[in-house]
Amino acid sequence: METSIGHRGPSANLNLEIKMPAQGLGQRIDEHSRDLIRIAAYVFGADQQIRRGGAADVFGEDWQRDFTLCIPVGDPAFWSKPVVQASLEETLNFVSDDKWHFRFTKSRPEEIASSMFDFDPSESLGRPEAVVLFSGGMDSLCAVIEQIAVAKKRPLLIGHSPAFHLGARQTDLRSALRLRFPEWHFPVVNCAVHRIATDAPETSHRTRSFLYAAFGTAVARALRLDQVHLADNGVVSLNLPINDQLVGARASRSTHPRFITLFNQFASNAFGKPPRLENPLWSRTRAETLSILKQANAESLLEGTNSCARQRGRTGAQPHCGTCSQCIDRRFATLAMGLEEHDHGERYEVDIFRHPLPEGDARTMAASYVRFANEVSELTGNEMFHRFPQLFDCVPKDESQAVIAEALTDMIRRHGTEVMRVMREQTVAAGDDLVRQRLPESSLIVLVAGQTVRSRSPKISQTPHREDAPLPDAYGRWRKRLTPPQRAVVKHLEQARETGEEPTRWSELKATAIGAGGNPTRMQDVFKYDEVWREFVTQPHKGYWQIA
Repeated sequence: METSIGHRGPSANLNLEIKMPAQGLGQRIDEHSRDLIRIAAYVFGADQQIRRGGAADVFGEDWQRDFTLCIPVGDPAFWSKPVVQASLEETLNFVSDDKWHFRFTKSRPEEIASSMFDFDPSESLGRPEAVVLFSGGMDSLCAVIEQIAVAKKRPLLIGHSPAFHLGARQTDLRSALRLRFPEWHFPVVNCAVHRIATDAPETSHRTRSFLYAAFGTAVARALRLDQVHLADNGVVSLNLPINDQLVGARASRSTHPRFITLFNQFASNAFGKPPRLENPLWSRTRAETLSILKQANAESLLEGTNSCARQRGRTGAQPHCGTCSQCIDRRFATLAMGLEEHDHGERYEVDIFRHPLPEGDARTMAASYVRFANEVSELTGNEMFHRFPQLFDCVPKDESQAVIAEALTDMIRRHGTEVMRVMREQTVAAGDDLVRQRLPESSLIVLVAGQTVRSRSPKISQTPHREDAPLPDAYGRWRKRLTPPQRAVVKHLEQARETGEEPTRWSELKATAIGAGGNPTRMQDVFKYDEVWREFVTQPHKGYWQIA
């Protein structure tokens, strides 16, 4: 599929439009930075045009796509350097979980002459001292306020919207920021990349953060600033899988520590000493992030933010669906920080605590969220790395490794504690309704009170009473009534946990089972009954297994 990018031009099927507050800034963005913006726009445009597989394809080849982009740039030789191109591809491969390949050609004269910038004469740039990527969500708002109120720096806001104008939410928040902090006018540079005349087939937008980061880097280079702030609370940034569906590209990596590391390496390979992309909230939970609003007496600004992943069809009275992962996280965080006055439950279409949760994704997400929090609140640092080997991708391979690893595991544990405290408080508040059975059976409070949401549910009564079925005791530990292949596999996995070598490749476990007299081709062949083995053996990565 061919993609051409223009500046509201008739020959383009994808428009790149950048609105700036002053003429001087656009003129300071050099050729290589303009090329970077163009590359990021092509990537984002291609990401939107090629649809991924459906929900059933998350483990299959249809979910992962393979792109080869030929992009016109001002300096093809610069971008074709092996070290630059390789690090660009590695960064994008990670953030979108696709495969990316590039060829660069020389821009045509008309492409060079066509400016990608529009200037608003009514807006002044001033003298910004920080660059903050601004989505209009809670975390980016907190990052902006931390700059102006704590760091005492004047932030330039980098916005992205699917249309040329800044989104209404960002506009309203900017007005609120000006009222609360009148000493600064909060200039905005807005980048819009959108398809012409048709909706985007693919809406996962895994490369949006690369577009944001590239644009912020170009602007920061022009202003000679040394940092670009891409803010997300640490729990969302790590985005550990809370259930089996959140794997691969379905688990967003938009602010993942490894993405930030890879982007900084790519930018260094390209520019030498570029501004560093940083997540100022990397070690804070969402509730701790909201404490910034309290410290700055800016709690009321929370009302103008939106975290919902299902924007279409939302109303001003109920801007949040209540059941997507972002809404669930937001609700727990505002309650944990005592900010319900500025985030009323009535503003959610579904109150997960008291309303019935539809069977399927909504119920699974809410239950998994609490189950995850319950589990991590009690794990030690070592146990957390064993349980979630994805954490190894989040720590640097240098002398700071131990310090950062401890900071991350402490943060995850605090998040779990916050969630479980809110869950207890909501359950106590609903005590009379709960006792009198006035709450729907599928409300989260009833699910938790009925002990259907637990860290490790043994489900003994549902376990098939067969000699070849592995039977757990009340604590989820394995009994000895296992077949020889099962005993061999369990022993192998338990030894791997004790030595810190889990997860284990299936090829090793298969050989172990065969050596004990089995003949499996997959893990299901070892344990036979899905309702048993899925509870006690987990698959953190495709092809790898560990004890749950």
